[in-house]
Amino acid sequence: MDTHSQTSDKLKSYVERLERLLDESDALKDAVKDLRGEIKGDGFNVKAVERIVAFRRNKDAADKEAEFINDVILYAHVTGTPLDVVTPEVDEPAGEDAAEKAREPVGE
Repeated sequence: MDTHSQTSDKLKSYVERLERLLDESDALKDAVKDLRGEIKGDGFNVKAVERIVAFRRNKDAADKEAEFINDVILYAHVTGTPLDVVTPEVDEPAGEDAAEKAREPVGE
């Protein structure tokens, strides 16, 4: 095969795969639309169910992030790798000293 026919076949393959994926995507959109109809038909609030799903999906992502952070900390501990942890600077406590400083005129 020459380069031209290989390129042509590759492009044709991409086009067919994209068409197939777009068809599958359309089918999934229709399935989601039908499911929303079922949810509404059974008397449930569709928006509330969607919020529950969004919350659960975000929770899964947060769980995966927490697991990753735990793995990094464990790896650092096992290998003796120091972790540079950056913490926000803490302002002075808002006690009498801070209140006195706030009352002092600037420049004196």
